[in-house]
Amino acid sequence: TPNTTLTINGLAYYTLYLFNVSVVTGGGTSTFSGPISRRTSEDAPSPPMNVMVYNISSTSIMVTWQPPRAPNGIIRTYQVNFFASGGPIETMETASMSTLLTGLSSHTNYTIFVRARTVVLGNNSTLVMTSTNEDVPSPPQNFSLSHVAGSPTQLLASWSVPIPRNGIIT
Repeated sequence: TPNTTLTINGLAYYTLYLFNVSVVTGGGTSTFSGPISRRTSEDAPSPPMNVMVYNISSTSIMVTWQPPRAPNGIIRTYQVNFFASGGPIETMETASMSTLLTGLSSHTNYTIFVRARTVVLGNNSTLVMTSTNEDVPSPPQNFSLSHVAGSPTQLLASWSVPIPRNGIIT
């Protein structure tokens, strides 16, 4: 008996294909069956492109990006990941191609990357590094005045550097 199945290889992800089948005998070729359309499954998208960051304030950063070159399906959300140097990775999801990161620490280095999600989460975009802006420092700590030995008209003022500094103290 003739083979009545065929595995079709090399198809692209999430692509609609139209198939027809005919039968060949010594007497000729049949007409084609009615066409059947099938879409291949979704897979992980390629990384989002052109991730850009913009410092908005000392505690917020705007992140924008372009869609993946190969979406491999319907992009449902984007996962924005960010972390301060030495800190844990924080994640937020959005359906748009931009987001505002808020509640960040001032004058802090951050690393940011974006991932697209179909039914599968894709790979990381290129890492982008930026720093939040400086802000007003906290007040100096441990402020004190003391007399200078042997000089009745002088006082010594001392204090500790503020925590947090919120920038470079000049």
